[in-house]
Amino acid sequence: MNNDPGTADARRRSLWLIVSAALVPLVLFVIFQAGFTAQEQRRTTEAQASAKAEQLIAAADGEVARIATILQVLATTRAVREGDWPRLSARFGELASFNTDMKGLEVRRRNETGPFLRAGIRADRVTRIADGSASSRPLFVGYARGAGCLCLMFEQTTSDRNGTPYVITLLTDSTVFLRLLPPTGKQFEVSAFNGPRARFIARTLDNGRRFGTIGSRYLQQAVFSGRMTGIYRGVTLEGFDNYTAFARSSRTGWTAHVAMNSNYIDEPSRKFIGSLGAAGLLSLLLAGLLIRFAIRQLNASRRMAEHLQQAQKLEALGQLTGGIAHDFNNLLTPIVGALDLLSRRETVDERGRRLAAGALASAERAAKLTGQLLTFSRRQQLQIAPVDVAALAGDLAALVERAFGNDHHFKVILDPRVQCVSSDVNQLELALLNLALNARDASPPGATISLSIAPDEDDTGSASPDVLFRMTDPGVGMDEETKRRALEPFFTTKPVGRGTGLGLAQVLGVAEQSGGAISIDSSPGSGTVVSLRLPGCAAPLSEAAKPVPSGLSDESRSLRLLVIDDDAAVRATTARMLEAAGHSVDSVTQGTTALAALEAEAFDLLIVDFAMPGMNGAELLRRARDIRPDVKALVISGFSDTEALAASGVAAPILAKPFSSEKLLDAVARAANGPSEPPA
Repeated sequence: MNNDPGTADARRRSLWLIVSAALVPLVLFVIFQAGFTAQEQRRTTEAQASAKAEQLIAAADGEVARIATILQVLATTRAVREGDWPRLSARFGELASFNTDMKGLEVRRRNETGPFLRAGIRADRVTRIADGSASSRPLFVGYARGAGCLCLMFEQTTSDRNGTPYVITLLTDSTVFLRLLPPTGKQFEVSAFNGPRARFIARTLDNGRRFGTIGSRYLQQAVFSGRMTGIYRGVTLEGFDNYTAFARSSRTGWTAHVAMNSNYIDEPSRKFIGSLGAAGLLSLLLAGLLIRFAIRQLNASRRMAEHLQQAQKLEALGQLTGGIAHDFNNLLTPIVGALDLLSRRETVDERGRRLAAGALASAERAAKLTGQLLTFSRRQQLQIAPVDVAALAGDLAALVERAFGNDHHFKVILDPRVQCVSSDVNQLELALLNLALNARDASPPGATISLSIAPDEDDTGSASPDVLFRMTDPGVGMDEETKRRALEPFFTTKPVGRGTGLGLAQVLGVAEQSGGAISIDSSPGSGTVVSLRLPGCAAPLSEAAKPVPSGLSDESRSLRLLVIDDDAAVRATTARMLEAAGHSVDSVTQGTTALAALEAEAFDLLIVDFAMPGMNGAELLRRARDIRPDVKALVISGFSDTEALAASGVAAPILAKPFSSEKLLDAVARAANGPSEPPA
């Protein structure tokens, strides 16, 4: 054995070097990872706060739109045109019963200061920030206090049939906006909505005293900066040192602010700085490897944070759009029903029928637009059916021309051999619109984007060959990497704020669910051709275009029906359409009343609204079939999200709102004469 002290020292030095070589990368990795995690924690926190502010201002825009709609209804009512002010006051009372935040109404002549008509509460203290007497549309003009209400003032100018100008002022309770704000807590110490002059609309701290007053100088700087979003550091009116994320509404100029404690943001930064100092002592040893690792991690985490923020925006938009679409479908249902009944009355002259038919067509277009708006933000199961390609091409051309304006041109080349394809008409139209808008964004001004529709020449062996939709643009084109990733969700080459990266992913979904495919042919500087292949119709177009017969031999027999809907206008219109067809109808407002009626009497069919407070349509049907297992039902719904309806367990046919008398009667006949559904 060699006991040389020099040899032992060398062994110890070697062992120390080996241990150091093993520990240095580990320590350096731990230091960098701690610093990276702290920095990403700050970025994620800031991203979440910014997304929350944008979600809040989007929700506030929805409430302002609702208030503006109510004010516009009051300003354009017949009572104003005829100068029937008691009738206007009664109309306000009707609207206020459904919209509890509507607190007061004032009417004055435009050149006079005091109102001659008041309904609801009286404004005691008023702070005006604008004059609505010159505005022909609803305008937010200031703040008012009265009878325990912290009210917001909206005004619109109108006139009677003699041209006398009036100013209508609507007082609304600001509490509706206060309820939108997140509660105070560890993440958000205080949050607020502010008007265009930095005065508070609603605030989670000391709201009663701060309502209508001007915010801190830091908040004022953000409001008057003109930026749409951002994060600023400052001190709240209570003296809290904070970082605040804000977002501005392009419609109203209002801003939403969410303030976080400064330590919530600065602590990760301090950790990060300390980690960088320690890492600087070791970075020379393994700089290349660790820098490469850090860059990869940083890019991956940044993409994750951006995707999270985008998902939160889309979720907020989906919730807002879904609620608006449901409400509009409920509003359109009595309009469509009433116009349909009016157009069928023999006592109405020809001119009246033409007017009713025109209004009915406009209402149906509005219903279609609402459905398209909802599909843009909610995933739906496709309703596969034969689609008239010629009609689709005509509708799409008009829609794209309106979207393009005068900067670009659009043409459709339709092969006369193509008649129909199997797909969902609304989703297919939206997919082609997405392709057209992508082509427009990639093309220079004045360019022509073309859509050619022709049979697939490679599919010659089948009776109904596939159909190729080719969208061609002369734009910048794509490189191989962009083409490879173009169909990925959230991938986009557009600037931040210009695209979600979901357009081509939606087109891919339509193609796959329809049994087709999508391909992209492009190169840099040579434009792009996106080809969408869909299966052709198995049946001739003449058969596809015909309405499906009900197959009933006793359509004219009178049925005993029970209508359940919490919306009075929808319920009344539905009952009138059914009674006009000779059916015997009872109508109730809620599920418990319907169950009581069902215990007392047998009905041929239940017509049930899906979305009702307390007990929704699915729960009502389950309990109704406990009482009468053979009961038949038809579900009517203002939601077009078929996945949600399917997941609810509703074992009954579904009729989407709004609907005409013909659609309602056909659906009732099918449901009443079809087989009984088993309990869900």
